[in-house]
Amino acid sequence: MQESTKADVVRRLRSVEGHVRGVAKMVEGGDVAYTDVVQQTNAIFAAIRRINTVLLKDFVEERAGDDGASDELVKDLIKAIDRVVK
Repeated sequence: MQESTKADVVRRLRSVEGHVRGVAKMVEGGDVAYTDVVQQTNAIFAAIRRINTVLLKDFVEERAGDDGASDELVKDLIKAIDRVVK
């Protein structure tokens, strides 16, 4: 894993961790609407999906480069990933 990716993933994971703690406090506090909890957990899922996308792109860049793929092929694969995950 590239160092820049590692730092980005750790930063994103810490953000998700804080978000989860916030939702837990919201639920523990009681008197919270189900829709508010669902909205927040969906935001957490979206953040995790973005982390997976970052990891997948890094994997493609690293693995394709190791296997001798052209820069053009790597760019095309990254574009395909972007289209699928949006």
